Amino acid sequence: MKVFRYWASAELPAQDAEGKNLLLKKWAGSNNSLAEAKGAAERAVRGVKDRLGSTRPQDHYSYGVRDIPEELIREVSPKTAITRNRMGCLVLNTMEALFADVDLPEPGFFAKLRGASRQKSEDAAIARLRQFMETRPSLGARIYRTKAGLRYLFTHAPMAVNDETLGWLAELGSDKLYTKLCREQDCFRARLTPKPWRIDMGPPNQPYPREAPEAQSIFSRWLSQYEENSGKYAVCKFLGAAGRDSTHSALSSLVREHDSATRSDSDLPLA
Repeated sequence: MKVFRYWASAELPAQDAEGKNLLLKKWAGSNNSLAEAKGAAERAVRGVKDRLGSTRPQDHYSYGVRDIPEELIREVSPKTAITRNRMGCLVLNTMEALFADVDLPEPGFFAKLRGASRQKSEDAAIARLRQFMETRPSLGARIYRTKAGLRYLFTHAPMAVNDETLGWLAELGSDKLYTKLCREQDCFRARLTPKPWRIDMGPPNQPYPREAPEAQSIFSRWLSQYEENSGKYAVCKFLGAAGRDSTHSALSSLVREHDSATRSDSDLPLA
């Protein structure tokens, strides 16, 4: 799980294959010390520079999601932690519970004329989940509605990120970028608090890590407003279960953590 207590960056000037000047930057994390994180970042940016001659220039900036520092807010267990992402949202990171997010875009004008609707898309996605479960009777999942679609939380047993579980995400129609994120982070993720633009706010303009006192002060004011606005919304709403309607004892506290933070049992609007 790529969740770290310490983050550091390193930069190196370089030239691409066409002679264009670049400034490469890499972030790296450590759970032991800032110095160790700094060393890892320096090795990583040197690795990018060494590969410059063998990749297209535009590829040099595809550093991967693991390079985006996220503030560690709380370690829930050795395999589960809560971080704050660059949008300011709290995120549950876990190596134990499989989360799948399925986006259901609002049908366009002509699709609606042909009878399409958001509810029909949701019904079809849940039917797809139930069909998936029929061939795997040992599985069980909780179903939630989100602002953009559906979220499934598998509760029958702890599950790790591997080729099989990532294949399940594809079968269920989960977002490809989310699947890539899970693979690179070696954990499943679930957003716990609203996206800022859904609650009339912008993202924080002081990204983590905030080393200067002024930056921390500015962020604290943003966070106070964000938490006030967030209190009027839920992130998801619990709809029911599919497959085995039971929760493994090792996942009980995680389910409670998720449902409490997302306000899934409330009637608040989704964000």
